[in-house]
Amino acid sequence: MTEEKKVRMTEPSSEGNHQLQDKGYKKLFQNKEMFLEFLQTFVHEDWVKDINEEDLVRVDKEYVLQDYRKKESDVVYRMKFKNAATGEDQDVIFYILLELQSSVDRMIPYRLLMYMVQIWKQELTNVKYKDAQEQAYKLPAIVPIVLYNGEKEWDAVMNFKDLQNESQRFGEHIVNFQYILVDVNGYNEEELLKVANSISCIIMMDQSIVARHKEIMLRRLDKIMQRKDKLAPEKMALIIEWLMEVFSKRFPAAEAKEIIESLKEGKSMTYAIERLFDNEADKVKNEKAIKDAINFLKLGVDEKTVAQGVELPLDKIIEIKKQIQKEMKH
Repeated sequence: MTEEKKVRMTEPSSEGNHQLQDKGYKKLFQNKEMFLEFLQTFVHEDWVKDINEEDLVRVDKEYVLQDYRKKESDVVYRMKFKNAATGEDQDVIFYILLELQSSVDRMIPYRLLMYMVQIWKQELTNVKYKDAQEQAYKLPAIVPIVLYNGEKEWDAVMNFKDLQNESQRFGEHIVNFQYILVDVNGYNEEELLKVANSISCIIMMDQSIVARHKEIMLRRLDKIMQRKDKLAPEKMALIIEWLMEVFSKRFPAAEAKEIIESLKEGKSMTYAIERLFDNEADKVKNEKAIKDAINFLKLGVDEKTVAQGVELPLDKIIEIKKQIQKEMKH
């Protein structure tokens, strides 16, 4: 088996990467059909089959917690489910928290609860006090979903009660709910290809392994190309739009544009991806050489020996030494 070439891709800061992917997913989920496809693909609950696209209404509102350290990125939809017993339509809200960062926030259940309370509070501002006191009145059910794409294994508790002391002792007398987790890196390529819809293609390309292995990136983009004719043109356009949003920030602009253009036109992407990984490999090698040179110079090794050892030009080594001396004076 051929060993896959590994490189560390140049990425923006974790905050910048977080924001660009938030933007990509939020734009994607503005499309009701894509949102429903996401639920149908990754939420394995009986009630999903009762959701109709035409009944979904996107809530264009951002919920911000005053006491939380950063602005969240979320997607909110509401729809009416028909009550099996009464036949009446009843509101349900789907709340997706986009947790697109490298680390796991173990206070996720608390954050979700705060947002759920904000949503209910907003609902009650639109209901007369007298109507809210009616026995028949009920708050809309909220289904919390977390979309996570970090590499670290998700180890936050799934049930809110498990975030509280003595939860076993007090049982049903304390607040509890369980959120749905969609872990991008938790799916293997085979099962995503088996689904072979637009959202599974996007999740497959968002997995961390893609940015580190050129063979995997090539193979997966080729698989998407093979399914191009089976996907509706508007779905393929959404996939390409999402890839453009993320690739243009994650990779050097020229290579990212060439890859996307090749994908659009059905051309081979091999050369663009080869060049992308070769450039990044050279950059990583150069960064290591500079780091080694700094260490050798600090140990007192002469410039010519360092230049030969780390394979950098002598004038570059002299420049590095001057910078070290300047820093030592300060």
